[in-house]
Amino acid sequence: MFVNIVLSCSFSQNNLMVLKLVLGSCSRECQVAHWSDGHKQECQESKKQPVISAVQLDVVSNSENLKTLISKDDNSSERCLSEEETRAERQPAALSKTSRVVEIYSADGSLPNPSKILFPYDYFVELFCWSELELVPCGLVNCGNSCFANVVLQCLTFTQPLAAYLLQRCHKAECRRNDWCFMCELQDHVCRVKESQVPFSPLPIVSKISNIGNMGYGRQEDAHELMRFAIDSMQSICLDNVGREKAVDQRTQETTLIQHIFGGHLQSQVRCMQCHQESHKYENMMDLAVEIQGNVETLEDALEQFTMSEWLDGENKYKCDSCNAYVKAWKRLVVHEAPNILTVTLKRFQPGKFGKLNKRVSFPEELDISPFMSGEGDKPPLYQLYGVVVHVDMLNASFFGHYICYIKDFQGSWYKIDDSKVKEVDIDKVMQQRAYMLLYARSAARKAPIVTQRGTQLSRGTITNLYDSKKVASSNGNYPLPESISLGEVANGHGDNEEVFFREACDFLTQ
Repeated sequence: MFVNIVLSCSFSQNNLMVLKLVLGSCSRECQVAHWSDGHKQECQESKKQPVISAVQLDVVSNSENLKTLISKDDNSSERCLSEEETRAERQPAALSKTSRVVEIYSADGSLPNPSKILFPYDYFVELFCWSELELVPCGLVNCGNSCFANVVLQCLTFTQPLAAYLLQRCHKAECRRNDWCFMCELQDHVCRVKESQVPFSPLPIVSKISNIGNMGYGRQEDAHELMRFAIDSMQSICLDNVGREKAVDQRTQETTLIQHIFGGHLQSQVRCMQCHQESHKYENMMDLAVEIQGNVETLEDALEQFTMSEWLDGENKYKCDSCNAYVKAWKRLVVHEAPNILTVTLKRFQPGKFGKLNKRVSFPEELDISPFMSGEGDKPPLYQLYGVVVHVDMLNASFFGHYICYIKDFQGSWYKIDDSKVKEVDIDKVMQQRAYMLLYARSAARKAPIVTQRGTQLSRGTITNLYDSKKVASSNGNYPLPESISLGEVANGHGDNEEVFFREACDFLTQ
């Protein structure tokens, strides 16, 4: 894309700043044909495009103008997000949209074990340690505002256990979906990367991106949001083979291939300052998004801030079950079970049109997260960096820009990938980047989860869901419980014998 920017600042009675953008954009056919020949800088067709009219930006609060900021041409490779689109990413959650709280009813407050393993963990370890995997990065043609998708596809392609699984062409042969399937397309994509010697178009995926999440083909979107949608979509596809989510308990849902790759757990610790009782809750994590405002200069600073204790006091007091009162308490969120693949997003986008934080936050090639873990169960792992996503902007703008990435192949070489352009670089170049997303792989796979077929203790909600799924699966829509277990007791507890009751209910419903 050919870009020329002319700035002229003047303030009228309405405090408007005029930003004139002269954008030239050629056709998609021209992009495909000439991209590898210096397309952005040398394309003559782009110079024939009409000049875009000036856009007014309200310095203070005029957000309506943001909706029509740059161009109405859907084929331009850089285009503005609407205000609603921008706002969706500006305040990302700390966890993936697939994260959830697991209510614990076990005596020791530990994370309960799954009732079974959906994807064999020993097979996953083979994929994680696959030594014969050879794959050279291949450029991807920009299909019009698709740079955000291109970097995500590159990161997924070089996530070793996922790539090893897809290259065996196992998924497509077993897929139960009759309509479009993201994992089927991703399998074709990874296999084509292995076979291709020249850049190719990811159009089969990009054109159907609305099937992955709330995104649109031809629009500039956020790479982190797409990564979360993609992981969530693959997890949903993996659950198809077991009758979807309601067919298995929540902890068992966390034993799919995708959960083995990206899944982990956070532990929420709350200590009452009156009785000193500490309670734990667990959240399934698929990625981390950390703040970088203030004095954060390194990734370790950001993780320390993420796991820092906070006081619950005043209007935000904690309801202690032991004290049966609202009391002062401290709360802390730490990593309890570290994922095999750790994706960390640095929250660079802040509210406002020019609110991007462009500060450099240093990050290590080898990451030790043991200081940010609960110290229970999982041994502190070391992580090796294998992917870096960078958002290149102009004027610290949060509403438009371009994505590139740096990827380490399975032989240890680093590459800079800018859509269809692939160039080998040294590690020093990678470590100098202002990263937006970082991808790390554990130096050794996490130990296998322990299965508890009998005596598994689940939440009331999980037991109720299991009961509902049993009823749906039965021929007459009814699934009677034993005389010793009533649905009312499932919903309301079992008095003094609650611990025994839940064990009996789980034994019956999970057999």
